[in-house]
Amino acid sequence: MKQQNLKIYLIKGISVIIGIFMVGIAVGLFKFSEMGADPFTAMNTGISSWISMQFGTLQLIVNAVLLIFIFFFKKQFIGFGTIFNMIFVGYTADFTLWILNKCPFSLSSWGIRILLLMTATLFICMGDALYISADMGIAPYDAAGYIVELLTQKTISFRTARILLDIICVSIGFLTGLQTEIQWKIIGIGTVLLASCTGPLIQFFRIHWSDKLFKNIVS
Repeated sequence: MKQQNLKIYLIKGISVIIGIFMVGIAVGLFKFSEMGADPFTAMNTGISSWISMQFGTLQLIVNAVLLIFIFFFKKQFIGFGTIFNMIFVGYTADFTLWILNKCPFSLSSWGIRILLLMTATLFICMGDALYISADMGIAPYDAAGYIVELLTQKTISFRTARILLDIICVSIGFLTGLQTEIQWKIIGIGTVLLASCTGPLIQFFRIHWSDKLFKNIVS
């Protein structure tokens, strides 16, 4: 029985790692395509560009601040996946961007940019589905919405809280990006695409793929 439980935890842990690396690669692809990114990435990209700090380091600091609030209000959300997410997504994105900048891609081609955008969307949704289904902790930004719902005693639902947080992040990303004239590179069609497609696609991949995967493992 113990050996079986160890096997399940090991598979879940590996799944979390793979899922989070997929998310990190997706963030790198979004940044490289310069067609907009998710609100949290847009905010951190704008701030890191404004204060001349590496994106991965800035994202780690922001996640660490969020983690402190999570610890005091809902530490049950914290797990292996939470820590791995807050450390590795940003640096994986930086590494992906470094690799892509060395490749002979021409962003003047809309076909290449759209392909990158579609690939990034697929990666981030599949990675999130795998990471969430493993149930080993919530990403700090994802947990923030639940914290708002908790503090307001559900007066503000998670869905509403997430929309408000996304608006705040996009606004900060735009204002800080404006300082270095990258506002339309970090906020664009990719941001709109993620806002409209991420939820349904993550749900789709969970129902038809990752949830089934872990259900088969447990059984």
